Amino acid sequence: MIRARLGARLRVMMMAVAILAAAAIAATALYMLTDRLARDTLEPFFPHLADAPFELQSASGGMISQHDLIGQPQLMFFGFTHCPEICPTTLYRMSSIAERLGLTDQLGIVFVTVDPNRDSAALLADYISNFAPNITALTGTPEAVEQLANHYRVVVKKVDLDDGDYTVDHTASVFMFDRQGRFFGLIAWGEADAMIEEKIKRLIN
Repeated sequence: MIRARLGARLRVMMMAVAILAAAAIAATALYMLTDRLARDTLEPFFPHLADAPFELQSASGGMISQHDLIGQPQLMFFGFTHCPEICPTTLYRMSSIAERLGLTDQLGIVFVTVDPNRDSAALLADYISNFAPNITALTGTPEAVEQLANHYRVVVKKVDLDDGDYTVDHTASVFMFDRQGRFFGLIAWGEADAMIEEKIKRLIN
């Protein structure tokens, strides 16, 4: 009787483990499928680097164009140095995850200001010094910055504050490009680290 009960419990436990394993595999497959479908759906709306020409000033000196970013996988994020939360958090997370994966030398992070009137090259250089060394910060004329933002349908809205200052509302997604400069997908604001890591691994590979 005791052996029969133990055997029944063991079979139940084994079935439960098998079900959980199958569910995990199914969830992973579903995630990869939906991510691929999302990328295929979004691709017509977001151009490859070669199809979005620009020339902006680098915080490290000199001018950077879309051609300079091709050859290495890139994460591109639009923000500004006076941003209270989203921008520093995003840059910290992207650079930390790249460092944790040992990919700092294989992955570029591009930070494009949406506030060029305040974000000079010198200010951007000081700002990105707080993060990983693989970040390239770009600024330029308002017209040049707006052109690049429009290429990627980035929403940028200046918002006046009560104290006479202003802030900037902007799209918080990170744009991914593979080493050929092809649009690879998006990383959403607030996305879990585990999902970001998987996306970056696939981007690199």
